[in-house]
Amino acid sequence: MLIQDNLILTRSNPSGQGGTQFLYRVKDYGLTALSGPQEEISMIHWEVEIIKFTSQKTAEFEVCHSTELADKTLKFYTDKSLNEFLQKAFQYFEELDTLEKMLPQES
Repeated sequence: MLIQDNLILTRSNPSGQGGTQFLYRVKDYGLTALSGPQEEISMIHWEVEIIKFTSQKTAEFEVCHSTELADKTLKFYTDKSLNEFLQKAFQYFEELDTLEKMLPQES
């Protein structure tokens, strides 16, 4: 079972191909964890994308491959390994938000 910290949405795979998607958010960043349908339990895995939210009030987001956390889709083969990554990612998103607030705003 995945951790519930910072979880804002659990839903069926929005692509309509089956499976479950978890959506996590910390400030303006977050991640999606998607587990698609598998024929065998030994094949279960999570596909994870780092995302940046485009609105503070909605769950609209874009995939973000420009962070030091990940530059591509990540795969995890156990809930335990994904949970460990989630905890580190949440910490990273907090630090990233603090650093971005220190930068001058573009006009």
